[in-house]
Amino acid sequence: MTGEELRALRERRGEDQLGFAGWLNGHLNRRYDRSRVSRWESGAERIPQQVEQFIRSQEIPAGGPTLPAELTPVRRAVIAVANQKGGVGKTTTAVNLSYTLATLGLTVLLIDSDPQANATVHLGLDPGEVEMVRKGLYSVLRGGLSFDAIAQPVCNGLFTLAPSSIGLAAAETELVAEPDNSLVLKEKLADVRERFDVIIIDCPPNLGLLTINALAASDLVLIPVQTEVFAGLGVPLLMETIAKIRRRSNPSLNIFGILPTMYSARLTQDQASLKEIQAHYEGRTRVLPVVPRATLYAQASGAGRPAVEADPNSASVQAYTDLAREVAAHLIARPTEARHGVA
Repeated sequence: MTGEELRALRERRGEDQLGFAGWLNGHLNRRYDRSRVSRWESGAERIPQQVEQFIRSQEIPAGGPTLPAELTPVRRAVIAVANQKGGVGKTTTAVNLSYTLATLGLTVLLIDSDPQANATVHLGLDPGEVEMVRKGLYSVLRGGLSFDAIAQPVCNGLFTLAPSSIGLAAAETELVAEPDNSLVLKEKLADVRERFDVIIIDCPPNLGLLTINALAASDLVLIPVQTEVFAGLGVPLLMETIAKIRRRSNPSLNIFGILPTMYSARLTQDQASLKEIQAHYEGRTRVLPVVPRATLYAQASGAGRPAVEADPNSASVQAYTDLAREVAAHLIARPTEARHGVA
């Protein structure tokens, strides 16, 4: 492996040299630092064999895995959909991605980790009823219930939702006094993680303890960003938080990409904003294909359905179909006997 190849891999992960060193240290129990990574990349020092072997074990072979007619078995993954700014299409992304991954044959659990319960409403459930019967995420994090106790099948049983309600807001303050308070969700997910191919977490629009818990429990982060003026201002702080979580508790956390949303090719401002986003993150993390602006998303949400389910042939939802296929192709193959989340 050359220094240039190492640099390219680091940039695909969306990390600076310090964050990359922390990722290696977490897996290899070493004490590499930024200057050591810099010397490897410049060719001033040879990359250790242990480092090269580990890095190659993490890479996806060229040309695969892909999605044939019969879905290839995949490694289970937890994906946080996060942005500290509201109104960027975060819940729309979480819901439609969950639905589309399920149509590909994956077993999917969607966790509504937002006290506003937008994903819960989007899928036709009443947060007030969830609160009344105490069968929401709060009761898992603070009330001793398991995910099995609150899970509800949605979209005619295609995938599973762990709903939320306004009561979840209390968890933000209550978790402060909890030992290792950033790892509570990860601990609770341990009981069900092996039963789902993909677990998607719809995070609240802030960097509080609920979002920190989601990032600490996840393998990948998907960051929706609306294509508007100043839309990406909060993203650097989110990426800084992700880097800290890598160093402190979850070295395997990766940024899957920036997802531009609510894009209209007819608007000059949207075009300019998209170019700005692409230029800003070039060489740092990838910018995924845009999700177009469409009234279908609001209409489907009002009807308690994913837009992909409401009108699967609409050109507007094709972005989520493509995104789901890319997510599925990114996951690493596992033994065929562990198909479809059955442990």
